Amino acid sequence: MLKNYFQDLMKLLLQPILFFTRMPDSEWWDKPVTFLGITAMILAFFTAFSVFITQYIPIGSTLFEKVSGLKIIIVSPVMLVLAFMFSVIAFSILFVSFLAGMLLLFWMLGALIFWGGNILKGKGDYLKDVKASFYSSGIFLALIIPVFMLVLLKNKTMDFTNFAIGYNIFYGFAILFLYGLQAIIARKVHGLKKWKAFIVALLPFLVLIMLGVIVSYLILPKISPWIS
Repeated sequence: MLKNYFQDLMKLLLQPILFFTRMPDSEWWDKPVTFLGITAMILAFFTAFSVFITQYIPIGSTLFEKVSGLKIIIVSPVMLVLAFMFSVIAFSILFVSFLAGMLLLFWMLGALIFWGGNILKGKGDYLKDVKASFYSSGIFLALIIPVFMLVLLKNKTMDFTNFAIGYNIFYGFAILFLYGLQAIIARKVHGLKKWKAFIVALLPFLVLIMLGVIVSYLILPKISPWIS
C-alpha cells in the first residue's frame, strides 16, 4: 500500500498533468480516500514523534533525576511502556484530527472547483473533482519540515519568530503548488482552457490563504507558550 502511495505521490509531484489525465480509476471513497488517509497518517506519525521528543522525553528525564542504582532497572521498563502508550495515544488523536480536517478541507476544495468550473461552462463531474482534490492532499507532506522545526524551537535552537517565518514559507510553498494542481484539475476534469482553469483555482487558493492567515496570526501565537 505504501509503495503504491509513494508511486502515486511521485507522479503527482513530478508529472501532475499526466497524473490527472490518467487518474487511477476507482470510486472516490476507495483509492483517493486511502491516499489522503496515508498522507494524514504520515503527518500524524511525524507530529507524534516531535511531541515525544519535545514533551515526553523532558518529563521522563525529570522522573529519572532522583532514581539511581537498581531502581533504574526496575523503573525503566515501566517508563518505556508509559512512553509507548502515550505515543500511541498522541498518534491516534493526531491521526483522527488530521484525517477529519483534511477530508473536510479537500472535499470543500473539490466542491469549489466543481462550482467554479460549471460557472465557466466546463463539463465536469462533482465526485471526480473531489476525487482529484483528495489526491492533491499529498502536497501537505511539505508541512513535515515545520513539524521538525518544533524540536529546534523547544530546544531553544530557534526562536518563535523564526519558527513562524519557516512555517509560513513551507505552508506558502504547499498552497502555491496546490494552486497549480487545482488549476490542472479544473483543466482536465472540466475541459477548460488554461486561463479559465487558473481563474477557477483562485477561489480554493484564497480559501487556503485565509486558513494560513488564521493559523499564523491567531492560532500559533496562542499555542506559542506550549510549543516553545
